[in-house]
Amino acid sequence: ATGGIFLGLFVLVWLLSIASPFLFALAVLYKYYASATFIATVTFASYAKWERGAISKFYQQSCNYYSVRYLKTCSIVFEGGQLPSPTKDPASAQQQTFYAIHPHGAFCIGWALLFCHDVMQHVRFCFAPALYATPFFRLFSRVTGNPGSAEKQSMIKYMKEGEDIALPPGGFEEATLSCMTQDRVFIKKRTGFIKLCLQNGMAVRPVYVFGEKSLFWNIQGCWKTRLNLNRQGLPAILTWGHPFFPLIPKSTIPIRVVVGAPLVLPKIADPTKDDVTTWHNKYMASLSRIFEEHKESAYGDNAKTMKLEIW
Repeated sequence: ATGGIFLGLFVLVWLLSIASPFLFALAVLYKYYASATFIATVTFASYAKWERGAISKFYQQSCNYYSVRYLKTCSIVFEGGQLPSPTKDPASAQQQTFYAIHPHGAFCIGWALLFCHDVMQHVRFCFAPALYATPFFRLFSRVTGNPGSAEKQSMIKYMKEGEDIALPPGGFEEATLSCMTQDRVFIKKRTGFIKLCLQNGMAVRPVYVFGEKSLFWNIQGCWKTRLNLNRQGLPAILTWGHPFFPLIPKSTIPIRVVVGAPLVLPKIADPTKDDVTTWHNKYMASLSRIFEEHKESAYGDNAKTMKLEIW
């Protein structure tokens, strides 16, 4: 139950952050000054400079401990036993790494599990710029882990500073396509992160979260309209999770997170379109391999005929 509260809080803060400007305006308009002051205080705290301390560490470890125990089963597998290590550390032998996480799902629960995992605390998890700019989510994410903005210039800055980065490249489109009966990723046209990794000589580790698709029911169909909304930066999902608490993911779903072996990219200062296409195709092949090699251990023998849909 405690883990469900932590995961539900992640979703609730996500939704509350989107509404925060309107809540502030309404609080001022109707003279709820205590509420307006609270929102203003959260906003100040979310943008102020401060370092994570004992309280943040305790909260992060509590999230990590209880969230995995809420789910039916939860395992995180690093192919080859290659655990992440901070590449900014001179003693680290690992290449700077980009973690590309699929599928997005309705609310990125697999992403959240990695975000608060002990071995991923040095990784910069990049959130949608509009979401990361909102005060409630910004403060929540800064307390829990090592967040950042997925805005292009911010990501370039993180890369040049030698940071490892995590991003769900499928974005809102992959959330829209989420289906309880079919594994889907939205990646065919998402080549920008590959170009950035080539320019900075970063390895790419594809990550697949088996079971993410089943944590929330999501309405199907009307793909053209919904994907067009996504291109405007608008989510287009209608979801339901736990039977009695729809914002909380289902607790009966086994989750298996597979962090693939690194795809080692060369450093090319000015990659051509062919360079990007070649390595993007290798990335998609690596992602497909992870799905094929791990689907039966994640889903059981009935997964033999399952295929990953790549949009």
